[in-house]
Amino acid sequence: MVNGSCLCGQIRYEIRGSMGAITHCHCPTCRKAHASAFSSVSKVELDDLVFTAGESLLKYFESSPGKRRYFCSNCGSQIYAKRDDQNHYIFRMGTIDGDPEVRPAQHIFMRYKAPWYSLHDNIPAYHEWAPQTSEQGQENNHGGFYEAMQQLLTQARNRGTLTSLLLLNINMDDQQVQYIIESVHRQIHSNIRNSDQVEPLGSSAFAILLPYTGESAAMVLAERIRNTVRSHNPNTRISIGAATCTPDLLGENIGKHEIDKLLQMAETASQSSAKSANHTPCHYDKIVNQGR
Repeated sequence: MVNGSCLCGQIRYEIRGSMGAITHCHCPTCRKAHASAFSSVSKVELDDLVFTAGESLLKYFESSPGKRRYFCSNCGSQIYAKRDDQNHYIFRMGTIDGDPEVRPAQHIFMRYKAPWYSLHDNIPAYHEWAPQTSEQGQENNHGGFYEAMQQLLTQARNRGTLTSLLLLNINMDDQQVQYIIESVHRQIHSNIRNSDQVEPLGSSAFAILLPYTGESAAMVLAERIRNTVRSHNPNTRISIGAATCTPDLLGENIGKHEIDKLLQMAETASQSSAKSANHTPCHYDKIVNQGR
């Protein structure tokens, strides 16, 4: 059995079952929540966590739609996180007393790694999610995409700026699929700004989040990415759809519904791109205007 407590000692708990291997997450929200280079977490089943004192002191912050981070309201110690669609806790290793007898297995979201931190181990390190897993060890449900999109749209609403989304779908006949996917990913990064973000949405799809970017600039970037990809991999068929969100369309609370709507707009544009003769990038507003 594993025991632990918060910094002030008022919250105490027992973990009465096995824990999963430890994951070091370097995503921006984990770094900020823990004021550290990364967060170390493990999977704990719901029935295995029992609070022996201070459970009423737990408060939470919803850092992304459907994900709540629980902490001690007295001292601030992070205890665990929980997503609405999960049946386990994302447990924070820092409050455990003694040796939990589980060890680190991977680093994830290394593209956000703190520039002042260097790895000192030889466990696997992944640019985004680990293959087939999320931060909590379940299948990837695009939680990173929704979290990043919520942050960008909130900033756009507060600052009164535009936000655009590019959705890339890649279709290939080549047998070396993984090699080409990695090549495409590198080419995408070579064409974007530091403020833009690339989020994988499956094995052959990418979302590019573009803060402070309107329709014209988004389409220039889309065409540049398409030309770069085609110049390196002529046989690669890539469709690119774009959608732009204005701040007046965003309510006070930005949730999954608003993000799904923008994603669907970009998907509609991507489908139109796929049907064009040369897979020309397409913006959702063009489709709407043509239908009038």
